Amino acid sequence: MKSWIVTCLCVFPMPVWASGLEALTFITEEYPPYNFQRDGKLQGRSVEILDAIFDLTETDLTTADIHYLPWARGYETTLNKPNTVLFSTTWTPSRNALFKWVGPIATDRVGLIARKDKGIEIESIDELNHSDYRLTAIREDIGEQSLEAAGVDMGQVREAISNTSALQMLTRDRVDLWAYSEDVALWIAEETGLDPANYESVYTLSESQLYFALHPDTNERLVATMQDALERLREQGVLEDILEP
Repeated sequence: MKSWIVTCLCVFPMPVWASGLEALTFITEEYPPYNFQRDGKLQGRSVEILDAIFDLTETDLTTADIHYLPWARGYETTLNKPNTVLFSTTWTPSRNALFKWVGPIATDRVGLIARKDKGIEIESIDELNHSDYRLTAIREDIGEQSLEAAGVDMGQVREAISNTSALQMLTRDRVDLWAYSEDVALWIAEETGLDPANYESVYTLSESQLYFALHPDTNERLVATMQDALERLREQGVLEDILEP
């Protein structure tokens, strides 16, 4: 992928600018296939997009400069520390004023994931609230926030520290439902040696866009630099190539 991007960028004139993106601290988490770590190296579609932005803006940073943190810690850091960028972050109305946004990167759907052998069917949030189903979600993740926004009784929800721990809780029958990205949940199941065909989304909570989320005090010029570079990559077809399954 990297060699293709470099070839593509040679066809289009390289902008002459000092981007200043080196002033930003980039943070990501385990959210495959968009961003994840394997054998000590960061990978994924969003990581490749950011790497392409670095190339296009002649930013003296690489994927080795990206910080890899648990979601809750990265989220809190980006909320409180100037010049930090968190990705991939789902845009929601409640989050809008908390960050500045660059994107969208991709579309993501959050649902209630269940084991198929449980035969769970859910038609509405009201039905869920009147059930005895046990739920899990990662603290401050979009899954937990989607449950709150939908009016789910949060007393039914057990917080998980990571997506792998949430999957283990579901697999070992400690919970019945996991609120999380549908695509990412199935990816993680396969990556951990489980058969993704044994899991299914039984209810869609939300469908939204993934972005780079920047601390609200980030200089507007840096935000514009990232957004302009992203749009150029979109126009050039680089984003489509990266996001292709």
